[in-house]
Amino acid sequence: MHFFTGTLTTLSFLMLCAVIALNGVVAAVFLLRKNANKRADFVFAALLLTYALTALHHIFILKGVYQANPSLTALPLYFTLSFGVLLFFSVKLRLFPKYKFEGSDLKHALLPFGQFAYFFGAFLLSDGLLVRRFDSPFYGGLEMALYIFTFYAYQFAAYRYIRFQVSSLRKKQEGGQPMYETLVLRRMLRVMLLLFWVNSAYIVTDFVLYELLKLNMHDFRGFTRFGDLSFAAMAGWVGLTGVQLLMKPPYMNVSTFLFYWIKKAVFFWRKSSLTSL
Repeated sequence: MHFFTGTLTTLSFLMLCAVIALNGVVAAVFLLRKNANKRADFVFAALLLTYALTALHHIFILKGVYQANPSLTALPLYFTLSFGVLLFFSVKLRLFPKYKFEGSDLKHALLPFGQFAYFFGAFLLSDGLLVRRFDSPFYGGLEMALYIFTFYAYQFAAYRYIRFQVSSLRKKQEGGQPMYETLVLRRMLRVMLLLFWVNSAYIVTDFVLYELLKLNMHDFRGFTRFGDLSFAAMAGWVGLTGVQLLMKPPYMNVSTFLFYWIKKAVFFWRKSSLTSL
């Protein structure tokens, strides 16, 4: 196992560890807190935990754990095909808590379950050994393509629900908790889109240069760390969003706030005038 072999490696290691700690703690709070919308809490906690476990997978690669212990290669810690689905349903159930799952929703679980079963089966049946293959839909070139496509698709689908909800709440002139959570989720998706542009650009660049030019970008110093850092940023942003959803929103209408301070200033001026007399 390698320890602190360079500035970028150290930074990547510390960021991934911070993400695991943050997402683990926030997920535990979502699971344990009392809330009427527990289904949304469970799904969001699952999203946080899948990011945390995948961050652990990155750390194992970073520190050479898999090289030193090949039997651990297939540990079921890799959940790229779960991110989009869990992100989508964490938004949908948060905005529409009365939504009832239907049989057609099972199609969303096929790729996430297949990826977990692939790793779990390989860990039990192949002495833990696992090799990336181009045609593998769960760990290889095809898997990366599915990851990018599904994540963008689910993200845009979730954003449509948020736009609908924001419009609906504004028409009803309704604020409070529903609007606060909707705006927090909207910010999460907007920033996540930018972060995933960076992460997906890293994935596509790595794949294209290797397949077309046979150029292994991981031989270049810092390239792999760029992938670690971009993933850590995504995972950490989801964790920070969870913190915002757990916090008490700062409800204060601007006009009410200004009226309060104007009224207070007038009363103070009148009191000062009377005492001066």
